[in-house]
Amino acid sequence: AEQRGECVCIPECPPETDPRRKVCTNRNETWDSACEVHRQRCLCNTADPGCRHEELRHVHIDYYGTCREMPECSENDLADFPRRMRDWLFNVMRDLALRNELPDAYLALEHEAESNMTKRWTNAAIWKWCELDGHPHDNTVSRHELFPIRAPLFALEHCIAPFLESCDPNRDHRISLQEWGKCLELEEDDLTARCAEIAKDEEANASDLHDAFV
Repeated sequence: AEQRGECVCIPECPPETDPRRKVCTNRNETWDSACEVHRQRCLCNTADPGCRHEELRHVHIDYYGTCREMPECSENDLADFPRRMRDWLFNVMRDLALRNELPDAYLALEHEAESNMTKRWTNAAIWKWCELDGHPHDNTVSRHELFPIRAPLFALEHCIAPFLESCDPNRDHRISLQEWGKCLELEEDDLTARCAEIAKDEEANASDLHDAFV
């Protein structure tokens, strides 16, 4: 009979005394380590008696370090944030390409963005979204999966938290591709088509690589 693995929560996190290991969660609470956050969320999602509170099923890390008071995001700043986010995504994608660190599946997007200004923001959004959308490619990204975007910007962009909150209007703790495109003020159809295309190419490349070693 086929044996299948089973995911289990880590029994205990190692004690942390280094203050640099502390993390601030979306509940504005300082935790000793990222391990403690992941463990508690796991316990609560599996109905383990060790779960401290049901709401911790959706706890995630906002940024590294102890929680601190952040400046308020004004309406004008929030209204301008999609533009700043689009610029940031493109600049990161371009820098990765220049350092030869951008995966091959996304190089065509970067080259197209460089030569066609109308594709600059859309392609950058596609790159980051498809990168975050793991397996299976279901066109949804959890709040936890958005951590690579949220954490590095949190201390610099005080509007990142309310911006991402606005991207999840139905409060299901998952942001769909359509919600992502709307937040960034991009055309939904372009995002959907290209993400599906890239996912298909990645699967084909993975299959070819597997066949080469079999």
